Amino acid sequence: MTQLILCQTPTKGWVNLAYVRQIQFRRIHIHRSLQITCLVTWSNGDKEAFFAKDAEAIAQALNKQPYHSPR
Repeated sequence: MTQLILCQTPTKGWVNLAYVRQIQFRRIHIHRSLQITCLVTWSNGDKEAFFAKDAEAIAQALNKQPYHSPR
């Protein structure tokens, strides 16, 4: 039985992160501003993008920094 790793996002509601196969955090330019994005590949192979506050909520649920600046 799959465990639940629930995360409530501001715009997409609840997501179960237990079904994540791969996750990537990036910063991209949207509407002339730099925003955090999260690209999730689900266990069934589907991909879904989360932006701004949704991406931050997922990072927080996984206890991860969404982005580290290269020096």
